[in-house]
Amino acid sequence: MSAPIIKHDAPEQPNDDPSHPIPSLAVLDVATILKDGGADLSIVIASPLAADERSLSRLLDKIEGYLGHIRSPEFHAEAGIPSPGNTTIKVLIHPASCPEAFDLLERSKEWVLANDATLKIEQLDLAVH
Repeated sequence: MSAPIIKHDAPEQPNDDPSHPIPSLAVLDVATILKDGGADLSIVIASPLAADERSLSRLLDKIEGYLGHIRSPEFHAEAGIPSPGNTTIKVLIHPASCPEAFDLLERSKEWVLANDATLKIEQLDLAVH
């Protein structure tokens, strides 16, 4: 039996920007709750992220939003108490993104770890099947 896919219609936020590689800061892109507790939460950056201050700030803001969710009573009710061993934030990033974004993600690993999760970085596979 596979898990249900639930698409939530999130209300628009003032900082939403559909034309940006990180279009919404206020939503979880993908969340998988694990049977034994914890979760895999994914941030999907499907187009190249530039090195401008706004883009890199949006990336940090997105991670911060995920960390806030991990600390929420709603997360605890669904997934239990988070720890780096059971809760992962995975950033699936376009491979043509700027080197600064990859560097920023690497530097953010300790921050995420200090907030009860593990940060993993994966380049999106853009191969056409």
